[in-house]
Amino acid sequence: EFQTLNAFTQDTFGGNPAVIVFLQDTLPDDVLKKINDNFNQPIVVYVSPPKPGSTAYGLRWFSPWNEVNICGHGTHITTLEFHSKSGRLTARRVPDKIRIELPAGTTVPASAEETRVIEDVFFRALGKSRAGASVIRYAGFGGPGFKNYLLVEVDVGEELATWQPKVQHFAELAPRTQILVVTSASRKEGIACETRIFAPVLGVPEDHVCGSAHCLNGPYWARKAEAQRAADGLASGNYANGRPQHAKVVSRRGGDLWVRYFADIQRIQLDGNVKVVSTGTLDL
Repeated sequence: EFQTLNAFTQDTFGGNPAVIVFLQDTLPDDVLKKINDNFNQPIVVYVSPPKPGSTAYGLRWFSPWNEVNICGHGTHITTLEFHSKSGRLTARRVPDKIRIELPAGTTVPASAEETRVIEDVFFRALGKSRAGASVIRYAGFGGPGFKNYLLVEVDVGEELATWQPKVQHFAELAPRTQILVVTSASRKEGIACETRIFAPVLGVPEDHVCGSAHCLNGPYWARKAEAQRAADGLASGNYANGRPQHAKVVSRRGGDLWVRYFADIQRIQLDGNVKVVSTGTLDL
């Protein structure tokens, strides 16, 4: 059996599409890849029964090009406990959403020279002159588990939703960077940040909504919120202890996530809606 769903949205035409396939038996990888080709979706999630002595289901994610180690929106469409290449993951229902728990990531600030290279790529992608002011407020490379990610905060005045970048230029950041997470503070009440995610080197010009990107994005904005409160002489806002922040992805399809960061255990929780689009049975 399979279901096609949109993660992090209530809209039939929003969020990030994914297919979940419930396997009764293990299938060879070449068959899984052929099923992928038939669906032609950003991600296909294969759920296999628990192994003897375990209560955790098996979970594998396949993009149209290869198997991936972790996929936030592909986990979000399920409500089970899993073993995966990224360890034990959980997805469960909360009152009106689905909640997934993922490892929290860290970023390592780019050096001055690395930042200049990143700025040059951004200027080319946005069609801007180097004579203009830099749009970058922070650039940091992903730490353990997220080595191929780059998180870049741009000025709030950039209005990310209106960007029409020449995405191919972001591929110039490879091989170190394969997934580019561009984020900014939001001017909208109740929204902590707005984000877009690009991965042209992986064959994904823009990811509609990326859950794993918020393994970096969530902790980053939680730390910023706490730092701002400290600078203002205020007590902790508990942003590093599970206080939710609303993160909005402003791609064409768009999506909404509520992120909780737990610094003591280095985990995050992502809450969001799931829209079921279709269901069916595979005749293999």
